[in-house]
This record gives sequence, structure tokens and C-alpha cells, in this order.
Amino acid sequence: MANRRGGGQGQPPSVSPSPGSSGNLSDDRTCTHNICMVSDFFYPNMGGVESHIYQLSQCLIERGHKVITVTHAYGNRKGVRYLTNGLKVYYLPLRVMYNQSTATTLFHSLPLLRVQLLGALEHKDVRNVLVQGHIFLNTSLTEAFCMAIVEAASCGLQVVSTKVGGIPEVLPESLIILCEPSVKSLCDGLEKAIFQVKSGTLPAPENIHNVVKTFYTWRNVAERTEKVYERVSKETVLPMHKRLDRLISHCGPVTGYMFALLAVLSYLFLIFLQWMTPDSFIDVAIDATGPRRAWTHQWPRDKKRDENDKISQSR
Repeated sequence: MANRRGGGQGQPPSVSPSPGSSGNLSDDRTCTHNICMVSDFFYPNMGGVESHIYQLSQCLIERGHKVITVTHAYGNRKGVRYLTNGLKVYYLPLRVMYNQSTATTLFHSLPLLRVQLLGALEHKDVRNVLVQGHIFLNTSLTEAFCMAIVEAASCGLQVVSTKVGGIPEVLPESLIILCEPSVKSLCDGLEKAIFQVKSGTLPAPENIHNVVKTFYTWRNVAERTEKVYERVSKETVLPMHKRLDRLISHCGPVTGYMFALLAVLSYLFLIFLQWMTPDSFIDVAIDATGPRRAWTHQWPRDKKRDENDKISQSR
């Protein structure tokens, strides 16, 4: 953006409003300006920068300034165009390097912090994107497991995440900063992570990867699942009336009775299904275990089952 004072040499700057302006000039302003807005991002492209330049230019014109805009050509839109209130736009035949950016903008912007929305990524590209960063922020309000934070930690990033669902059980405390699902808590977590990155207190990405890669293998998942099954199998199976009492006592005087009624109806429906299709009519799955999935056990067949097979064959 450039500007130059208006008025000829030796003459006082003009303060008269330009044609089409509202004439509402500030009393303390002593001159008008010739302003040039230079940007790679302008109409017909749509975005925040484009809208900002256009609206600002219109307001400056309204206040008596002379404004032009310089940008690169967009397709067949080349040369000079005039927009509302005489805003003159120069569409120069400059080569676009990347994402509507010319070489000047692209190389001069390298030291700056830029945000790029990538959208959906192919799974093969996730790693190459993650390793470019230092911190992974997850702001989920509901989450069951969140594979994304495991992938980020595996790539050596410090994870900052909301403390919801099963997330607290996914990674150890040394690899994740847990926050409440609020703006203040997330900002505090990010500041803590940024401090750790700048102070160099975080482990090397290679070390984090070597730790995370041992957390989740299919064998490891099977072992953990097996422990859950073992713990559940040792729990006492409550009779129906105690289950109903627990529903009523834990879910409140109104909702508890509603859930208890649904439980009774579901139980009666299961009894009806069992009467319609007895267990003897259902084939029992054969055990298949071992590295070669060998058939190691077959359930004994009773006389009733043999009779059912004969009936099925006759049909």
C-alpha cells in the first residue's frame, strides 16, 4: 500500500471532497492522498483480504482520497477495470506461482506465520503434513478414541487436546496436555506447549515416535481387550429384579421408571423370540483356533438337533 499527498507543487493540498463522496471529512485533516493498494488477492477472487481491500478503498474514496488497486490478472480479466465509485483496478499480466500468489508475495511471505487450510487429506499424505509442525491441537467436544492424536504423537508432535470421551486414556500424561473444553483452558494449554517447544524441554520427535509405536499394535490391543473381558466375566450377574432396582435408583424417580419399563419390555420380547426360534434351531459356531485356523473342537450334536436337520432337509 502506497500513498502520496495530493495538490500541486507550491499549492496547498486540496481538501475538497471528490465527486461522489459524502463530504464528511475530518476537521483535523489537512490533505488528501493518492493511495495505491497492491495485493495478489482481489476480486473476482473471494476472501477476507479481497473484501478488506475493496471495502477500505470505498471508504477512503468516500472520504475524498484517490485510490487505485494493483493486482495480477485473473483469467481473461486483464488491463484496467473500474469498480464502484470509480475505483480503478490494474490487472497486470503477472505469472501466478502458487495459490493466487505471484513470486514477490510468495518469497517475501516465507518468514511470516501463515495458515493454510488443507481440507481432507489422503492417508498417505498425513505423515508428511504432521511432521512439518510442533504442536497438534484437538478441540473435539465429543470423542471416543481419536486416532488423530495418536498419529500426531507418533510423528513427534506435542498434543494439546480437550479432556472429553476416551481421550485421557489414549496417551500418557507425558505426551499430551489435557484441557477443559473451553477457550481459556485451550489457550493455557497452548501456551504451555509453546513454552515447552521454545525451551527445548520436549523429547526428540524420534524418541516420542519410538515410544508411541509400542502402544498400539493389534497384539497389544488384543491383550488389553482380553483383560477387559476377564474383568467383566468375574463380575456378578445380577438377577432381573436387582437390575430394575439399580435403574430406578441411579436414573431418578421419573427416568428410572421409564428405563425400567423399557428393560421389562425388552426382556419379554427376548422371551418371545426364544419361543419363536428355540436355541435348538440355531447352529452353534465351531471353534477355529491356532495359527492355521485348524478346527480344534466341534460341539456335540444332540438328538433334537439331528431331528431339526432332517426337518430342514425335508423342506
